[in-house]
Order: sequence, then structure tokens, then C-alpha cells
Amino acid sequence: MTRSLFALALLLPACDGGDKDDSAVDSACDVTVTTFPATGSFDAYYRGDIEFRLTGLDSTATIETDIVGVQSLSSDGLTVYWTPTEALLPSTSYSATLHYCGGDATISFTTSALGTAMADESVLQGKTYLLDLENARVTEPPGIGALIAGELGGVSIYVGVTDLAEDQITVIGALGREDVENTQEYCDPSIDFPVADFSESPHFEIGGEGKTSITVADVTVEIQNLRIAGDFSADASYFGGGVLEGTIDTRPLDSLLDDSGEPGAICETATSLGVTCVPCTDNEPYCLSLKVDSITATEAPLELMEIKGTDCAGCLVGPPADASAECLPDEAPPV
Repeated sequence: MTRSLFALALLLPACDGGDKDDSAVDSACDVTVTTFPATGSFDAYYRGDIEFRLTGLDSTATIETDIVGVQSLSSDGLTVYWTPTEALLPSTSYSATLHYCGGDATISFTTSALGTAMADESVLQGKTYLLDLENARVTEPPGIGALIAGELGGVSIYVGVTDLAEDQITVIGALGREDVENTQEYCDPSIDFPVADFSESPHFEIGGEGKTSITVADVTVEIQNLRIAGDFSADASYFGGGVLEGTIDTRPLDSLLDDSGEPGAICETATSLGVTCVPCTDNEPYCLSLKVDSITATEAPLELMEIKGTDCAGCLVGPPADASAECLPDEAPPV
């Protein structure tokens, strides 16, 4: 459970990663370009941006492509984005070229099959998916993923579909047991996400505004504007292209890094990495904005239960008798 808390200290991010492609360094320009997705890749996400990451500032950098879209620049001025106006087609090849001080950097890629219509949406009912955060990519803020990459190896985070309605799906989240594979942690309440927009099936969008609370071992973390999105595969065996972003109030988790529990421990660590915390809703500067993308989640052999309570001494061995009630001692049946 300590491992789960540490991961939540930075809102479930993962190690910096993703496919990249290095271009040659021009001696006069002295700028290297990396791209996302990698040139020659066959698994690009059809709703993702095209990225050219520079090792130095270049105000002349311009993207040329047949893809209709908009160019933008990251806050540090080192990543040039091309955001398609409309989603690309699944299983289709595309290319884009960055003209910069060192010459041209071209990326050619093919999108994955994600975005293909589902054969039967009803099979999603009751399915649970295990997030692969270790192989996801932290894009905001930089450096955080490397800080906790070793901790995420033992953290299991599940999302489950509990209801389907017209153009909507209801999803809950839960942490997994650290010592038992494919088992929900009944000692922590499940996570109630806002109803997901499923009007562009197989794409789903959860949240994006308001407040979401996550409780682990009696520590409650508040996340503002939590957004989770992705696409289910045609056979519903996994979802990919996952995005998780939001702004977390770090204060409840400061004691994990500083025994005094004084607010600011996590933000001080972030500052040492060149990352600045932002004001929370009370205007105190202890919130951290995070974004993780390229998340894949595979189907897991369990159905999540809604757990509301945290008094769970009797729930270490199994679910409570009444999943809608608090998890109290002596309520859990033997395994």
C-alpha cells in the first residue's frame, strides 16, 4: 500500500518514454530533432499530435504536411506540435516534415487499428482493464516520470465499465492488491469517475472539469479537472491511446516525502527538477499539473466492485458483503 501511496503522490504518472526518432545534428545549427511517433512506426494513435522535439530554440521551425491541422509550440519553446483538425484514419499512412535551422526532419508513420468500429459495444458491460503506466509517457511536467519509474512496477490500477447507456458509459476505478495478482484492493474505496461520453465510439472521454477524490489508506487526494480518454479496440480486449491529466493538490501527500507533514515537500522536489507548482483552488501554490499519454490497458479477469468505506480490517481477504456499504470488520467472506 505504501507503493500505491507513493505513486499517487504524483497522480499515477509513468516513466518518460514513447517512440522517438533522432535526426542528424547539423554542425552549424547544433540542434537535434526527435519525433513522436517515431518515423516508420505502425502503431501511431489516430487522435494524437505529431511532435518534433528540439534540443535548442529555433524560431524558424515550421511543419509542412498534407494533414489539415494547426501548429503550436510547447511552453518551453522546444516542442513543435501539429494537431490535426480531425481525427486521422485508422491503419493509414501519413507524413510530416519539420523545416528548421538544421535542414529538414521528416516523419512517416502508420496509425494503428484503434478507431475501427466495435463489433458489439454491449460486451463492454462488466469488463475491467489494467492500466500499463510503466510504458506510458509523461508529457507534463517533464522529469516526474523518471522520479518514480521504479515505484510503479508494483502498482496495479484498474478501470471497469459498470453500465452502458446511449452515448454514455459509467466507469469506476480501483487499486489492485500489491500481493495478489488480478485482485481489487478492498481496503480502499473505489474511484467514482464522471459518466464518460461515448458518442464517438470507440472513443471515450471522462471528466475534464470539476473535482475528483481518490482515497488510499485514509489519505484523500483531490484532483481538479481530471480527464481520462482513449479508444477501445474493435474486439474490446484492450483500450489504447489513453490520456490521463489533471491538477493534483499535493499537500495531503507531503508526509510521504517529509515526516513533518509541512506543506510543500513535493513541490520542493518538483522545483529541484525545474517544475513549478501552481495555485490550488484556495490560491495556495501547492498544486501540480500532470499529463500522461500513450496509455494502454489490457482486459483483466475480474469485475470491479464499488467500495465506499475505508474501515477495512475485515476486507483484506475478500469483498464486503454489501459493496454499497462501508467495508467493516467481519463483513468479508473468507476466500
